[in-house]
Amino acid sequence: MEMEKKPLTFTAVGDAIVTQEFSVYDEEPFSKLISHIQDQDVSFANLEVLLHDFEGYPAAQSGGTYMQAPPGIADELKWAGFNLYAAATNHAGDFSHGGMEATMQALEERNMSYAGMGRNLAQARAPTYLDTPKGRVALISACTTITTGTEAGIQRPDMQGRPGISPLHLKTRYTVPEDFHNELVKASKELGLEAIKDRKRDLGFRVPGGGIDAFTFLNIGGETNLQFEAGDRFDVRREVNEEDVKSIKKQIQAANRQADWVFVSLHTHEGTDGSFNDDTVPQFLESFARSCIDTGADGFIGHGPHVLRGIEVYKEAPIFYSLGNFFMQNETIPNLPTEIYDRYDLDRHQSLPADLFDERIFGDEDQRQGFTADRKFWESALPICEFTEDGIESIKLLPLDLGHKRSRPQRGRPVLAGPEITDHVVSDLKELSSPYGTEFIKDGAVIRVDL
Repeated sequence: MEMEKKPLTFTAVGDAIVTQEFSVYDEEPFSKLISHIQDQDVSFANLEVLLHDFEGYPAAQSGGTYMQAPPGIADELKWAGFNLYAAATNHAGDFSHGGMEATMQALEERNMSYAGMGRNLAQARAPTYLDTPKGRVALISACTTITTGTEAGIQRPDMQGRPGISPLHLKTRYTVPEDFHNELVKASKELGLEAIKDRKRDLGFRVPGGGIDAFTFLNIGGETNLQFEAGDRFDVRREVNEEDVKSIKKQIQAANRQADWVFVSLHTHEGTDGSFNDDTVPQFLESFARSCIDTGADGFIGHGPHVLRGIEVYKEAPIFYSLGNFFMQNETIPNLPTEIYDRYDLDRHQSLPADLFDERIFGDEDQRQGFTADRKFWESALPICEFTEDGIESIKLLPLDLGHKRSRPQRGRPVLAGPEITDHVVSDLKELSSPYGTEFIKDGAVIRVDL
C-alpha cells in the first residue's frame, strides 16, 4: 500500500559564491531573509565556491575567477538553514583535483548532502539524499559548462576513476548557407587541414566530420573542432549528449524508488543562438528540464548565467530556468594564481588581488564594466514552494538585493529588496516567463505565481 506524501516546503537559491562570514550581520532585511531559509523543510543552494585552504594546485584553465573559500564557510551555510547542495559547476576544477577533494572532505565532515561532484563518475552522477520530517528528499546535479579537465572519470575494475563533476555535454552545430559552406571546405583544403585529417585517419585516429554536409574545421578555436552544416541560413544550436541524458534519467528513476521527493539541478551558462551568461533560455535546456519532470522529478532548479531566467510550471512541477546570484563575493578571494594576472596584463610579481579586481571591474575608463555594471547581476529572487502529493501547491518569490551600489567588501551579500528593486524583479520575471504562460501577482513585497 502506497503511503501519502506529506506536504513539503522547499526553497532554492542560485549561485552561492560566498567567501566571507555572514552570520555576523544582523540588519533586519538580512535577518528576515535568513529566517525564511531556515523555516523551510528543504533549502537548496548551488555551491559555486571550492572549500579549501589552497591545498590544491591552481589549474592552468579556470572557470573564470579561481574560486576559494575557507572550509568554515560550510558552517555559515548550515547556520543559514541550507541543507541540500549542488556542486557540479564550471569552477569545480579551479584548483585541480586537490581543490575538489578538499571541498568534498569539508562537506562530508559536516554531514552536508551534496550532489554533482564525486571521486569518480558513478559518485558524481548519484543522487544525494536528505532525510526530513516530511520524507526523504533526493537531489541529482549536473553541469553543461564544462571546464577542461573537470568531468569525473569512470571507475574500472583495473583502474580508479577521477574526481570531478557530473557532465551534461553539449554539441554546438553551426549552420551556414551552402555557398559559404563550400568556401569553408575550400579554405580547409588550401590550408592543408584536409590532408592532415586524411593522414590521421590513415594512422587509425578518429577525426570529427568527414562528409560535405557535416564538415568539421579542424582546431578552430584552440582545442575545439567546429562543425559546420550546409543550410539556407546562418544558425547556431546546441544539443545535449543523449548518453548523458540517459544516464541522468536513470538516476532520477532510481531516486524515485528511494525517496519521497526528487529534484534536479543543472548548472548552465549557455543561452540561445550561441550566447552565454544572459537571460535567454536555450531550447536544449527547456527540453531537458521538461524531460526530467516527465521522468519523475518534482522540480528543476537551474543556475549558472548569474541572472534570472524565466519560470515555468510544467505538469504541476516548477522549473526555475535560472535563479541568478544569491551570494556574489568573487572580489574578495585573498590569493590568485599567475594565470589570471596574465589575463589582465598585470605584473606577475608585484600585482595584488586588489589590483586585479580594480582592472577587471573598472578597465580604462574608471567606470564599472561587465557583470558589475549590470543591475540584473545584483538582483534575484528567493522562491518558497509548497508541495503536496499532487504537485506544486504554491510559489511565492521574495525579491533580493545583492548591493549593486555597495562597496567591494559589502556587495554580493543578499538582503530582502526594497520597493524599487522589487519592481525591477517583478517586471523582469513577467517578461522572462511570458513564453511559458506563467503569470505573477504582486502582493506587497512578495510575488506570487498564479497557479
